[in-house]
Amino acid sequence: MWIHNSVRGHCFTTILVLWTLVAFIPSSSTANEMLRIAGMGGTRIATSADDAGIFGNPASLVSVKHHNIALGFTAENLHWTELPKQNRDQFVAETNIDLYPSIYYSHVFGEWGVSAGYTATLTNFANFTVSATRADYDINARRFTAETDLITDYSLFREERWVLALSRRVAESVVGARLKWVGQDVNTGAVVSTLNLAARHGPDVDAHAPEQLIEAITEELQFGDRVRDIIHEEQPTFERTAKRLELDIGLQHEVWFGEDRTYPPLQVGVLFENVLRANLVEPLPFRLGAGVAYAPLEWILVAADLWRNTGQSGASFAVGTELHKTWNRTSPISVALRLGAGRVDSVLHFSAGAGLRLGTTYLEYTVGFGSFTYASNRHLFAFTLKF
Repeated sequence: MWIHNSVRGHCFTTILVLWTLVAFIPSSSTANEMLRIAGMGGTRIATSADDAGIFGNPASLVSVKHHNIALGFTAENLHWTELPKQNRDQFVAETNIDLYPSIYYSHVFGEWGVSAGYTATLTNFANFTVSATRADYDINARRFTAETDLITDYSLFREERWVLALSRRVAESVVGARLKWVGQDVNTGAVVSTLNLAARHGPDVDAHAPEQLIEAITEELQFGDRVRDIIHEEQPTFERTAKRLELDIGLQHEVWFGEDRTYPPLQVGVLFENVLRANLVEPLPFRLGAGVAYAPLEWILVAADLWRNTGQSGASFAVGTELHKTWNRTSPISVALRLGAGRVDSVLHFSAGAGLRLGTTYLEYTVGFGSFTYASNRHLFAFTLKF
């Protein structure tokens, strides 16, 4: 069940991420694309990764080394919260979980970079209410009945994307395009589950003696044929499905300093996302972004992005840096540290991450937070095996 949290800012939120990546690349990098973007504050317009896939700028595909197959599963916003009871409620709680599975393949064929994959967003929210039990006893029929309602209000959102991306190097520039077949399913409503209990005692039980009456009813209810099936009634309020084609276009260019090109080039990038402005259930905004990335030394990278969404007041930004070091090229040991910050929809966020490579095994972690509280933290974990 995919559940959307409409009161995210008022709920206790913890994020648990399990990311499994299998990649066929004999590379010295400690980063996979998603973890690098997350650790560097969300910068992705001018940066690239050795296993560039379907998350960053499609122009960066020409940076891919060898063949890559990546599988991932991310879960966040895991929470269960009990709410205050009202009127005849005997229990009220809400729960939330968001899931993000993905799989992609990327490779470079000559001057062309290619990536194809699948990614999904499964966002879930539900509110559970257990009403007070309604009970009745017919003394003449010696029959006890009880009825309890469990009401589940749900909001379910699923978005799936099949992605095909291409890029090509032209002189010192790279152009790329990403086609996305996007499908969205939105469901809201309620499910009312009614539990009915029925028990009848024999004439030897004194109905005016509470202890005997309760014991007799309890014994009768222990038999399966005394408990009627739970009745489910679904009451949908909104159901809609839409599938549309979307397009992203990206550009990256190297800017060199000095005629002899003594210094490393400045990487600049432009990214147009959701160019077709497809009519979906929850529209994807047309987004225009520009970014720069620079590696003054082999072991450091700094980057900055600036975004503008249609319908958005003001601009969003992201800045980040990565420090990395590799020892022993024959059996590499690498360490990477990342820091970043950004603002999206007027909300400021920060991130920090670390990566460790031991031979062909990679371990990575990123934490993101919008404020200095545990409840707002996002935790991303990655395990990578390369051979």
